[in-house]
Amino acid sequence: MHARIAFLGAVMSTPLQWLFKAFDVFVVVGMAVMSLLVFTNVVLRYGFSSGIPFAVEVSRVVLVWVIFLGSVVALAKGAHLGVEALVVRLPRTARFACFLVSYGLMLWCCWLLGQGSWSLTLIEWGNVAALSGIPVGLTYAAGLAAAVTMALILLLDLWRSLRGILPAPWSGTEIDVPAPAVPPALISEKTP
Repeated sequence: MHARIAFLGAVMSTPLQWLFKAFDVFVVVGMAVMSLLVFTNVVLRYGFSSGIPFAVEVSRVVLVWVIFLGSVVALAKGAHLGVEALVVRLPRTARFACFLVSYGLMLWCCWLLGQGSWSLTLIEWGNVAALSGIPVGLTYAAGLAAAVTMALILLLDLWRSLRGILPAPWSGTEIDVPAPAVPPALISEKTP
């Protein structure tokens, strides 16, 4: 993962770094807003037989955006799960071929996600949520934003790979993950 982050630091220009920092901030703020809305609504409903009428609708839209933008940030940081046991053992040409195939498939998935999200956004934009008045299409627009941004990340990776710089593990370098540090208090004093 450290090699992936270093790779991204070299490839991303300032606007992209700013964009992913903005996504990080949005994810944190979105989680806070959702937590606050849901918690306040629960307290008001059970404690005072009242509630915030639009809390569920707003929380749902924010949750969808948090999930999609969080997945974009995870892709940019190389935090998605991957099985690298086979890839790192392949010769360089086979690794590069697997890289091209996998990135081609991911770009195709981005195309499908973007196309479907665009269609649903257009269809549902005129419909509004009953209590909040938020366009229903805003929920589907999250998929479109994620598809476009993920495709941009993948295309940047492909561009760099054609210049000879493959991200780990495709480059054949093992990713070193440091072992977790054990606090001295947890180590028994009498070791056999």
